[in-house]
Amino acid sequence: MRPSNNDPAHDVAQPVTRALGSLIVGAVASFALSVAAALMAVLSPDGPLHEVAHFALVGVMAIIVVARGVHVVRRGRESDPDAWTRARAVDRSDARLAQVLTLAVPLAWLVGGVTIIVHHIWVVHGPGLVIGVWLPVAAAVWILASFAWHDFCRDRLAAALDESDRRYREYWRDLADPG
Repeated sequence: MRPSNNDPAHDVAQPVTRALGSLIVGAVASFALSVAAALMAVLSPDGPLHEVAHFALVGVMAIIVVARGVHVVRRGRESDPDAWTRARAVDRSDARLAQVLTLAVPLAWLVGGVTIIVHHIWVVHGPGLVIGVWLPVAAAVWILASFAWHDFCRDRLAAALDESDRRYREYWRDLADPG
């Protein structure tokens, strides 16, 4: 571990606080994009912006599923199921906020998706096509994305906790063997 002017506890906790910060920013961005996509799909007139709004929500969920897949391939092992508990030990308030936002994002996707689908029942397609085709597809995408989102957030924290543990062990090793 490089010598640092910071408190060693800060150096050890830094990966976790950064991970929590990135989860909070990502969750807020996803939540805002979900709300904006639903509002634009329902309130904007027909045109390119209206069509982009319909696919933005599905695009966000697809990106989350792909990011989770990449993370699983890179990580190569099971993550810590107690990651949220361990993160709360480092920074209670940010961990709670990140965990609440981790739950809020799939709810925003659900509300946005249902809003878009209900809008299509009355405006674009009849109930048969929407209920028979689009609703099951949307439900499957939402379920996959929700699981991927929760796992991705937990895995992101677990990786940060692993780095924090590595820094802790390295700090004590360097103290025991300064040469």
